[in-house]
Amino acid sequence: MKFDIPKIIRPLEMSAYAEEMEGLALQVWVNPTRNIKNDFTDLQVSLIGLRVDIEELLAAENAADKKVETLNKKVDVVNVSIYEWYSNILSQSSDPDARVSVDDLKEIEAEDPALWIYIATGIQALIGEHLEGIRKN
Repeated sequence: MKFDIPKIIRPLEMSAYAEEMEGLALQVWVNPTRNIKNDFTDLQVSLIGLRVDIEELLAAENAADKKVETLNKKVDVVNVSIYEWYSNILSQSSDPDARVSVDDLKEIEAEDPALWIYIATGIQALIGEHLEGIRKN
């Protein structure tokens, strides 16, 4: 028997960030596959590792600017992958107008970094709440 698992979508209410955003919500895919969740963990680990390498290099007396620049470019690549991951999680709604692009997320972070933090942590919280709800039942 083939078991068709639906994508479960939950709203991330923007009014919790600011009352001026009442009525707006992002549509969050809260049951992504294990591989997709693992991809995010791998990206976080890569980013942390690169930042540690940069800090160690900058602390060294003979830090080469070229090496720091190379590491910063790698950080940029990982950051784009993180945006892509979030865009995927926010683009599973059946409503095409509800989808959020990488460029949309970059713009949000550039214009309102606190909103970006709210969105990123809110997504993780909704996914976690979904998993926790399953464990309780």
